[in-house]
Amino acid sequence: MSHAVTEKLMGQSHVVGLPSDPPKQNLFQISPPEVVFQNFDTRGVSEMALSLTNVGKIAQMVKVCMESSPYFQLACPSDVYHIVPPGASAPVRIRFSPDENKDYSHELTCIMAKEKIVVPIRAIGARAILDFPAQVDFSECPVKHSTQKTLLVRNVGNRTAHYQLSTQSPFSVVPTAGTLGAGDTMQVTVTFHALTNGEHFGSLCCNTGREIRLPLCLRGKGQGPLVELSSPTLNLGNVFVYTPYVYEVELINQGALDAPFTYIPSTTNVDFCFTVEPEQGMIAPGGTQTVQISFHTTVLGSFEEKFQFSVAGSPTPVILTIRGSVTGPNLHFDLPELDFGDISFGFPYTQRCRLTNCSMVPVTFKLRMSDDGTQPAVDSLDQIRKEGDPSWRKGIHFYVEPREFTMNPSQGTILPQGHQDIEVTLCSNTVMEFYRRLLVDLEGFGEGVASVVITARCLVPELQVSSPVLLYDECHLKVPYERKILIRNPSHLPGCYGLIPQKRKEDSPVLYSSPKPCGIVQPQSTAEIPVVVEVQALGTHRTNVVIGVFGDERNPLGAQGQGFCRGKQAQAAGEKDRRDGGHKQLLP
Repeated sequence: MSHAVTEKLMGQSHVVGLPSDPPKQNLFQISPPEVVFQNFDTRGVSEMALSLTNVGKIAQMVKVCMESSPYFQLACPSDVYHIVPPGASAPVRIRFSPDENKDYSHELTCIMAKEKIVVPIRAIGARAILDFPAQVDFSECPVKHSTQKTLLVRNVGNRTAHYQLSTQSPFSVVPTAGTLGAGDTMQVTVTFHALTNGEHFGSLCCNTGREIRLPLCLRGKGQGPLVELSSPTLNLGNVFVYTPYVYEVELINQGALDAPFTYIPSTTNVDFCFTVEPEQGMIAPGGTQTVQISFHTTVLGSFEEKFQFSVAGSPTPVILTIRGSVTGPNLHFDLPELDFGDISFGFPYTQRCRLTNCSMVPVTFKLRMSDDGTQPAVDSLDQIRKEGDPSWRKGIHFYVEPREFTMNPSQGTILPQGHQDIEVTLCSNTVMEFYRRLLVDLEGFGEGVASVVITARCLVPELQVSSPVLLYDECHLKVPYERKILIRNPSHLPGCYGLIPQKRKEDSPVLYSSPKPCGIVQPQSTAEIPVVVEVQALGTHRTNVVIGVFGDERNPLGAQGQGFCRGKQAQAAGEKDRRDGGHKQLLP
């Protein structure tokens, strides 16, 4: 059977068997496993005891020995065997007599029949212990600017500390070396001087000669010029094209350093619509700089643009976002609809409206009517001047659709916030119901930017002949007699009429004509058509007279002339009667 050897490991006694032996339990238990002298007095002798306990079942013999030392001695003779019964303990007393307050070490050896136990002996002398915080955090500090923090350090040990302090850039420490008595305090100043932006880390190692404590962690963040905008976003909303605008924002220096700034022009199309003033400058710490932004564009549509201001010493620019929507001039009519109601064929009717320019720029406008023709319409005043015109029998002939609407003025310029009164005249040559739009085109902006609805209903009034028979009784041959045809208009619209010329032949027995064949009859009124009749042959005669209605040429009015001629020659008195109108009226 091989011997077991107890060796010192991590300051405690430990039994190690030979490699061929299985692990086995110690026969003795040593308490304490290590002898430590603390807070000793160099002017006297200190003593500590340990016990050897036989944990076996039979009595064991043990020899306690210790190498010669001027500082440590056994209270009992060395190299003496002791018999320890099972379960019993044997005390061993150790004396320590130091000559100075420092660290000491020694060993006590216990030898049994089959094992050896080594007990460490230590004496801990006075210590210098400096009390530092675990971390110093400078947080955010201006770059190229020194920021200091003062620490209160106390020597909580029982010995004067001879220290050395050191750190790394961008941190520095004062003092770097010195002494601090036990129980005394001192001030240590740590300085953070960052040359660049961002996080910086370091450590403060404190060396007191005997021990090097865990390093003090240092942290700081370098902060360049800190410039912010009074508002990071400028929302212009709806702005008018061709209209100049001026806005203001403020650059605010929130940092502790002067902030030189420069505007960085963009290359987008929208950027050319903006002017920034000033484009560069210097903002003192805590100061502000008002920046004027002028805007003027000729392009319609929405936009969003980012404007950048570079700040020296700052890694990122200050960004201002400007968004908005450019709209065209805002024009509107003062009413949603112009309703002409019922109108009469060929008669002009006028309605009025007002077009207002709500924008801040002048606009040049041009008015047009949707679905209107190009050939001028014919009104009743023009028609009644066309005596004997075929249009009384066949109607108006248009090569293209008639232009029935006219606007006055049809074009012009409206000043900013101004208005233009407009007259819209409708002279219809079409029997129909109208639903049209008056459209506004703006030069340089677009067509149909504003509109108003036009409604109307064109009718032809039903005119009537008061007496369909024109009597001229007994008359002389080839002597003209004047009679009157009465045209009655029972409707609420004016009408236009015209006597259709007689188709004369060589053997026509009766000739008729009118000095005023055309005219206008007002609503609920009566009009007269003077008719001159001249008999060309003897006998009783009947002649049809045709009267056209403007707009309803396919349904002309009719009258019949009846009379008897004996063949008498014309008398002077008869001439007088004709001139004086002394003959009997033909329309009773």
